[in-house]
Amino acid sequence: MTAIAARAVGDRARSLTIWALSIGAMGVLFMAIWPSVEGAIGTAIDAYPESLKQAFGITDLSTPEQYLSAELMSLILPLALAIFAARAVANAIDGAQERGHLDVLLSAPVSRREVVAATFAALAVQLVAILAVSWLLTYLASLVAGAGLSLGLSLAGFANLLPLSLLAAGIAMLVTGLAQRAGAVTGIAVGAVVAMYVLDLVGRLDTSLDWVRYGSAFKYYGAAIEDGIDPLAFTGVLAAAAVLAIAGTLLFERRDIA
Repeated sequence: MTAIAARAVGDRARSLTIWALSIGAMGVLFMAIWPSVEGAIGTAIDAYPESLKQAFGITDLSTPEQYLSAELMSLILPLALAIFAARAVANAIDGAQERGHLDVLLSAPVSRREVVAATFAALAVQLVAILAVSWLLTYLASLVAGAGLSLGLSLAGFANLLPLSLLAAGIAMLVTGLAQRAGAVTGIAVGAVVAMYVLDLVGRLDTSLDWVRYGSAFKYYGAAIEDGIDPLAFTGVLAAAAVLAIAGTLLFERRDIA
């Protein structure tokens, strides 16, 4: 398992670097422009309809944390990391099958469960690395620009993306147990994350449909960069990701490899 996980991380080292620096660059950009828009953007937000602000969780944009939450943390980063996580799972299993690698790997004394466990361990390491580099670049940019970003809240905001990303990976693993095409696995998993976002948005826009938000991970995702991490929600989404991954693994064990 250690060898498989290390190989997975090593094979994606270049991609990992690009993702980390790209996401970090977005954080740097927003922190660089925050001091120049700090006053004007608050005035603009005041003119927005109240229902629109409530739908997108924009109560105020008077702090850099609220600005990052609205511009980066609400959809862009969750969706980007969901794509990364789903592709990692799909490429490690169905992609390897399509390339003719999976049957060779499974001919060694390694079980399918171990392959899946190694894949998720490697993915967790990669996600932590991306989030750590992105947070560090964003926070350093805040220091240079004098944006005043909170050390603790910014760290909580980036860390809170980990469960949601692993949930996308769990969905991808569940689909992998049924499908045998990497493209289909990635598309369905990312589509499920987008559907959950839309579900949460509908519940915000129409208070009579607020109950539908309980079926969306975004309700529990919250805004940790403003309020800090909710331990119950954090562990709950991680638990849901684990359940989906286990279910997908059980299906994968019973699936033929073409």
